[in-house]
Amino acid sequence: MNKSSSPEQSIHFRRFTVAVILFGVLSAAIPILISELIGGWTKKYTSRVNYSAHVDMSGKVAIVTGANTGIGLVTARRLAEAGAHVIVAARSITKGEAAVSTIRSGLMKGVGSAEFLQLDLASLVSVRKFAAAFMKKKLPVHVLVNNAGVMKSPGALFIGKNLTYGFDVTEEGFEYHIGVNHIGHFYLTNLLLDVLKSSTPSRVVTVSSSAESGASGEGINFDRWLPKGGVMPESYEDGVAYGQSKLANLMFAAELAGRVSGSGVSAYACHPGVIETELMRYMEPAMQEEVKKDGLVSEYASKLIGPIFSASFSSSEDGALNQFYLATADSKDLVNGANYHPIGRLTKASHPQASNATLQALLWDNTLKILKKKGFKI
Repeated sequence: MNKSSSPEQSIHFRRFTVAVILFGVLSAAIPILISELIGGWTKKYTSRVNYSAHVDMSGKVAIVTGANTGIGLVTARRLAEAGAHVIVAARSITKGEAAVSTIRSGLMKGVGSAEFLQLDLASLVSVRKFAAAFMKKKLPVHVLVNNAGVMKSPGALFIGKNLTYGFDVTEEGFEYHIGVNHIGHFYLTNLLLDVLKSSTPSRVVTVSSSAESGASGEGINFDRWLPKGGVMPESYEDGVAYGQSKLANLMFAAELAGRVSGSGVSAYACHPGVIETELMRYMEPAMQEEVKKDGLVSEYASKLIGPIFSASFSSSEDGALNQFYLATADSKDLVNGANYHPIGRLTKASHPQASNATLQALLWDNTLKILKKKGFKI
């Protein structure tokens, strides 16, 4: 300000300066607060567990589904770096083999290893072939990370809109979310259960999500698993379907822990946090279309709010920490069958049906029945 400035100009300048400072502080603080609430990158610094301690996985064998990208790839790489032999399980042969090359290129000589086996969780035939191919290797399984998953949309609870663009069915006719996220992993785990029992101590880590809260009030709607004729029912909504599958992941882990109690096999579920990964690939184009439909106000709001939320998300490197911790921590420090939020934080699930022991058992039994009905016995 020059000497000729009026008192009014000085006041306006000071107000402007304060406003700019406040805007800068809020721009930094809001993403930090959001990150802490949703399990973003700040959890790396506020966690109470020593997730960064050196882990020795020498002589251990781990299977990681969806290990070709995102937190699955990071988890597989870290397990190999810790000395484990890692089976990279993925649908795409090209991407799976590329992931193995990436992992191998970063390994120190004589430390850890990785190989690829094809696995498409949307096909129970593929799941069965994967299990058979693995068993031919005569290897143990010390860690099974059920990481792969599909999310067409987290639903109205999270984005304020009901979306149905993501409806699809698996090869056997299951609604896609429940088919891939729950049924495929349930079948895989049970096919490998005898190997897990003979490899003890061993564990199963199943990746769920805080979106389990978006499931319907009943929690699990068995009548919606096999849409008649593969046609989208009126009751369908992306977020509810995704929420049901993630709630099923939680309940599966708890039920598995109870059923194998005392065998030396343990089971855990986890929310990895909110992460910038390829899981969002289905949602982004659809959300852009929704913004166009809503007009300029939504477009401006999206441009303003979008970067703030993005700044609160975890990277794949940080987002993999929770499941890596559960895959490697001393079992004495963990609660069998429990659910963990980033990082290593024992957390009660949000959905009121999540701890319903009767529904957990029903989920297990009905999944077995529907697999048998489709010709896939365990």
